[in-house]
Amino acid sequence: MKSFQLRKESYAKFIIAFITLSAILLVIPIISAAAASITLNPSNQAALASVSVTGTNFGATKAVGIGLGQEVVVTGEAHSLSSPTGTGPFTVLVNHYPIKPGSFSFHCVVSSDTNVVESDYTDNGDGTLASSSTYSVSPFVNYVTGAFGRSSTSDWSGYTVVFTASYTYYQYTVTPATGTTTDAAGGFAASITVPNVASGTYSVTALDTQGNKAVTSLTVSTAVPEVFSPVLVVLLSVATVAGAYYLGKKQKPRITVK
Repeated sequence: MKSFQLRKESYAKFIIAFITLSAILLVIPIISAAAASITLNPSNQAALASVSVTGTNFGATKAVGIGLGQEVVVTGEAHSLSSPTGTGPFTVLVNHYPIKPGSFSFHCVVSSDTNVVESDYTDNGDGTLASSSTYSVSPFVNYVTGAFGRSSTSDWSGYTVVFTASYTYYQYTVTPATGTTTDAAGGFAASITVPNVASGTYSVTALDTQGNKAVTSLTVSTAVPEVFSPVLVVLLSVATVAGAYYLGKKQKPRITVK
């Protein structure tokens, strides 16, 4: 009976230890791979005014793109390469960016007088592309700048080449003109200008070239005047008093003697 009781206690301890270890192993990856996030200051702003965007847990020293508004889907956007030579890299730019990570793909057609070779490329979500071509080298997409392309193991000199892209972008591009790059810890701070949009709630999306992405909401409302400066308050007060005096002053009627 005592032996059975000891075995029972041993089993219970084993189960508790197993559950505890499993919980630790499950939590560790979550802690080490925290999702990217952004905050806005203020989160309620007028059109054409500035908003500060602060990001954390993005890729280290990566360029960042910021979009505002709804997602817009593009299909069949064709780009002809002008006089390709050598083996590349051959790079073109999409018409709209930043690009939503994981949404990009393109079809490549390489034509000569006697032959046509076609291949397809799909987004891996990290800036790299999977390819159906045995001749493709390092196909890529830059979500921030909208650049994409590939190199080739064969010389494309004299060939006709067309890249046809499909992707998703954001309604308004609000990436600062000077660009934004994360620090070694994956953080960044940027100032964006709210587009001239109607009042409402809009999504703000920040993403980096590695495919890390975060979304939050911005409320756009009617502009509220800033607090008047002391000088302006004095001037307005003087103008108000003078106006009241002028309007309230009763002029005496003129008497004409004939």
